[in-house]
Amino acid sequence: MRVHAAGQTDVGCVRKGNEDNLLVDNELGLYVVADGLGGHAAGEVASQIVVEKIGQFIAQTVEQDRTWPLEYDVTIPYDGNRLKAALMLSDQAIVEDIRNNPERESMGSTVVACLVHGSRVTLAHVGDSRAYLLDSEGMRQVTRDHSWVAEQVANGILTPEEARKHPFRNVITQALGNGGELDVAVQELQVRELERLLLCSDGLSGMVQDADIWGIVQQAPSLQRAAHDLVERARANGGEDNITVIIVGFEPDDGSQFTEKP
Repeated sequence: MRVHAAGQTDVGCVRKGNEDNLLVDNELGLYVVADGLGGHAAGEVASQIVVEKIGQFIAQTVEQDRTWPLEYDVTIPYDGNRLKAALMLSDQAIVEDIRNNPERESMGSTVVACLVHGSRVTLAHVGDSRAYLLDSEGMRQVTRDHSWVAEQVANGILTPEEARKHPFRNVITQALGNGGELDVAVQELQVRELERLLLCSDGLSGMVQDADIWGIVQQAPSLQRAAHDLVERARANGGEDNITVIIVGFEPDDGSQFTEKP
């Protein structure tokens, strides 16, 4: 199975600066979307710390080595531990940066990250940055937001549609850099040929309906064009937040279905 990916980030139509960051590293099979929090308190610094720290740690742990300075979780595979440790180290790095720069006290970041090895995908996330899996039939969200409205949906108090419109929809319950106990969600997926994995900040998921996201990806002649068109649709719908998207595609080894076009 061949893996290819494309990503794009955009400031949107309302914000003055882009606090999102992304990492696309095909050699490592590592893809990261980080959505910085804090506005003038340097959310863009927090998200940059996240993508840099994750990239560095994953590169350092390609060879199986469990000697890093965090507890190894025997209930999840090695790649799950790598991502979990990378996110926790990112959290510590943001806290340390705040300690050295008190004016950044309110900064933080959400994150969704994945490691891809053939048909195996390891996902980790904190906050409301999301991962979706798409195929020819539709798409499904494979991460559960760390947010107040997601908890209400899980408890049957709100419907998904009510959650999309709720005034508290942007209230998250977990973020990197908040100084509290961190709950890193880790999971493994098996993907099939011709499926697509979509990572995004809430600047996309909050502005574009799932059905429209799926339709845009299905119709686009390439992953890069799909990423571009998703950003443009979010902007057309108001672009109320920064918008970041990464799309990872899985193709047959013989390339028979590989149809990347300009």
